[in-house]
Amino acid sequence: MEVPQELVLCIFLHGFKGGADTFLTFPDRLVNILSPCGIALEPVVYPPYDTRGELVTAVDNHVTWLTTLAAEKTAQFRELGGTGPVWMVLLGHSMGGLVIADTLLSTLPSAALPILGLIMYDSPLIGLNPAVFKSTFDKALDIASKGQAALAALGAGYGLFKSATSKPASTANSAPSSGKSSPIPSSSSKAATARDGKDDKIAVPPPAESSSATPGSNWMSLPYIAAAGVTAVFGAAGAAYYNRDTLAKHWTWATSHLSFVGELWKTDELETRLKQVVEAREKGVGFHCFYTVIPAKGTAPDRTFLVLPHSPALRAYFSPSRTVQASDEIGAHIHMFDSDATYSLGQETAKLITEWVEKSRRGEMGFWKGESAKGGEAEKLV
Repeated sequence: MEVPQELVLCIFLHGFKGGADTFLTFPDRLVNILSPCGIALEPVVYPPYDTRGELVTAVDNHVTWLTTLAAEKTAQFRELGGTGPVWMVLLGHSMGGLVIADTLLSTLPSAALPILGLIMYDSPLIGLNPAVFKSTFDKALDIASKGQAALAALGAGYGLFKSATSKPASTANSAPSSGKSSPIPSSSSKAATARDGKDDKIAVPPPAESSSATPGSNWMSLPYIAAAGVTAVFGAAGAAYYNRDTLAKHWTWATSHLSFVGELWKTDELETRLKQVVEAREKGVGFHCFYTVIPAKGTAPDRTFLVLPHSPALRAYFSPSRTVQASDEIGAHIHMFDSDATYSLGQETAKLITEWVEKSRRGEMGFWKGESAKGGEAEKLV
């Protein structure tokens, strides 16, 4: 058997509330497309991980796992007689895109991993599209319990709360708002909602003290925002009665994951991360993000799950994946690898990997050599 001149490991990482089946048969399709092109691609699906707690924890675990994988796969490749490089292409869906981005940035200075490029799928690198919040929160919460769209459910709770606090309080259940608006959580806000009757009261726990809270800021902690959204849904007129135990279950679910999803509201950090990932191309690391689009219909414009960069220089690294089957942004996001757009998405992904491999063969990519890629200075990303 002829040994390929190089080995390309494609590591797939799921997003928030995803799993090993997120990508379905997509990894195998890439193998079928690239094999005839002379590219030895080996897909590896990262084991399901718990999308709760701090993002940095997921990143650290990912780096450790990749380091071991790289050593094992390189040893196997050498045993077969392979003398060329072993490359890694990291592919992440949804919040998985943020994990692979930080994986790259944390290992880039030391060139600890042979990362050839990052490919992201509907990853909200600078946030969720506010239009997603227009979906009713109860619908989003129902979908959330079934999979990855939990991200949108928590976002919807945040969106509803933000809308509510942007208007003057008119009822006893309205949360107070004062001071200059700030995205930094405040630990001083408290609220509760209740129904008539001795046993029907539902109290929302106050937000936990936060070391990052800024005195005078009027934004509550993200866990509190989630609880406020859940309470608003279950306390709505005509809604089915939910007792304390049921609300507590949703409270626990939301707060246990919001530290992870909370990255989506750190605007400055999101923008900095994206620019640094794009700038990594100067060290020979590729980057691209495919995002779902529901085409305009009638007077309704195109709809996307994520926010797109305003900068043309940055937007050049984003490509649409158009689907006419999805009824809303959440559905398009979840079914990105099982839709009418999946075939073309596979073709575009394979084309991108082929381009990177060919550039690597010419010495134009491959940051682990300790050399910048050819091509001069980077364009200004503003």
